[in-house]
Amino acid sequence: MRNLNVSRSIFFLFLMLGMLSGCTVKYVAEYDSSIKEETVQIAKKVDLFWGKLIDTPVDDRKYDAFKDQYNEIETDIRGLLIKNQIRELNKVSTRQVNNLLDLWIEDKDIHKSSDTFSDFEAKRHRKQFVRVFIAIAKGEEVKKMGASSSESNETQ
Repeated sequence: MRNLNVSRSIFFLFLMLGMLSGCTVKYVAEYDSSIKEETVQIAKKVDLFWGKLIDTPVDDRKYDAFKDQYNEIETDIRGLLIKNQIRELNKVSTRQVNNLLDLWIEDKDIHKSSDTFSDFEAKRHRKQFVRVFIAIAKGEEVKKMGASSSESNETQ
């Protein structure tokens, strides 16, 4: 009787191992190259925005001179946010883009209320946005690596 229980246990163990090795549980959205490309394009617009602002004499950095660019970039970020929100299993990327939008709106409001930006603030904010965009793009790239590792597991 004892040998029968041991045999059943071993059979059950091998059965479970076989099932687990063939199954992939995904908790992250699929890689989307268009999201990564759009992230890079918006990052370029934001960097260009800060570059133009820095190149503008401080006395000419009135909010009205930059409001159209603020609105255009805000619209681009909102579009990226929507694309991330409609993807399943994409909470982290959605949160990152939402944080990006919050930072953009905060900077817009700061500029609007103070009607200027110092060189120091502009350079600091430019660097901050570069870091945020790199994090978002790397997050999408990780999904690509996850997809390729799950594909290699499925072919084995």
